[in-house]
Amino acid sequence: MASLRTPLQGYEVIELLHSSSRTLVYRGLRLADNNTVIIKLLNCEYPTFSELVNFRNQYTIAKNLDLPGIVKPLALEHSGKGLALVMEDFGGIALSEYMAEHPLNLEEFFQVALSLCEILD
Repeated sequence: MASLRTPLQGYEVIELLHSSSRTLVYRGLRLADNNTVIIKLLNCEYPTFSELVNFRNQYTIAKNLDLPGIVKPLALEHSGKGLALVMEDFGGIALSEYMAEHPLNLEEFFQVALSLCEILD
């Protein structure tokens, strides 16, 4: 389990939301304005050039999308030898986490499915 160290200057980690072999996702506090944000980091001390390019592309693409349902990136920050993607925090939870506590009936399932299709359309 990753430690809850502060991954970059100017931010304070509140909680670890997700950890995988590739990325770490934290809920944090941006100290400049005390707003909560989501901080996504590569989960390696020395990322490859390809990983850095992919991360930067993720930021660039998301920054240029103006669609409802898409989390807005706020900044791309340097973090050690890697990058940190700072995004708005709208207080959401993972769909899998929600479904574990609130199984969806068929009508709710189709509402979620249609919403996802509209975002991807």
